[in-house]
Amino acid sequence: MPTNFFCRILGHTWIHRTEDPKVAWNAGKDMLQLHATPAGEIRFYLECHRCKVTKENPTLQEIKKINN
Repeated sequence: MPTNFFCRILGHTWIHRTEDPKVAWNAGKDMLQLHATPAGEIRFYLECHRCKVTKENPTLQEIKKINN
């Protein structure tokens, strides 16, 4: 994917993103109680606001640099 013109000139504008998968509710073996089953892992990542490039598993230094 080509980089956005402004990202090439000014650099990326990173923002925090989270993907929280939905919870599936299933009946137990006795069919009387519902049990929550997570559909996946919670995902934390950084995303450029302009060009939507993502950084998986940001380091602590990268997060501090964004917050300051």
